[in-house]
Amino acid sequence: MTDFVISKSKDIELWRKWKSTRSNDDLSALFKQMNPIIQKEVNRWSGVLSRFVIEAEARKLAIQAFDSYSETAGAALSTHLTNYLQKLSRLVYTHQNLARIPEYQTLKINAYRKAAGEAETELGRPASQQEVAERLGWSLAAVRELSKLVRSEQLEFHESMPSFGPLTESEDGRIDLVYHDLNPVQKLIFEHQTGYGGADRYNNQQLMEKLKLTQGQLSYEKRRLIDRVKTLMV
Repeated sequence: MTDFVISKSKDIELWRKWKSTRSNDDLSALFKQMNPIIQKEVNRWSGVLSRFVIEAEARKLAIQAFDSYSETAGAALSTHLTNYLQKLSRLVYTHQNLARIPEYQTLKINAYRKAAGEAETELGRPASQQEVAERLGWSLAAVRELSKLVRSEQLEFHESMPSFGPLTESEDGRIDLVYHDLNPVQKLIFEHQTGYGGADRYNNQQLMEKLKLTQGQLSYEKRRLIDRVKTLMV
């Protein structure tokens, strides 16, 4: 008997056991058995989004694949799981199109912010646009245009991403329903903004670092999250 046949037999054995008991222990054993397939698909996309986020979505899809699998359909469980994990592309493509600022402009913005910050520290007051321009060796017109872009970006970032407050004992059971209806990224944002499930509370900058998201991506997800919460809590 080949290793492939042995593996296929083990897949079905563990799947049947979990299908019968629905226990967390049996699900964990099934996940461990199928993990090479899951990791292979996660590896395909981990350079686009945070691996943490992709793995969370992959586990969600894997459970759906296990639940929808039928032995009588003719396909192996591994094949069914692989096909189901192709849905990871939806999550990736959604985020892939969110970055609106070209890389060259991002570099200019970072240089502007650094120069303005250093000048303010040295002068003990906010630097004028002329002073920033001289420090950078740029034209005043260029600094003015970049300053407008930075202010617009900051305004959009902060106005479109209000923070949730911590949950209190007065929150009813609908919070659990809201949480379980969210996508993996929104769940992480919700957890770290509200402290749900005992999670540490993060500000927007910490969320971006934790989830490896840009300002635009985090803004997009928080707007969607807020809309979803409003819909489910009415």
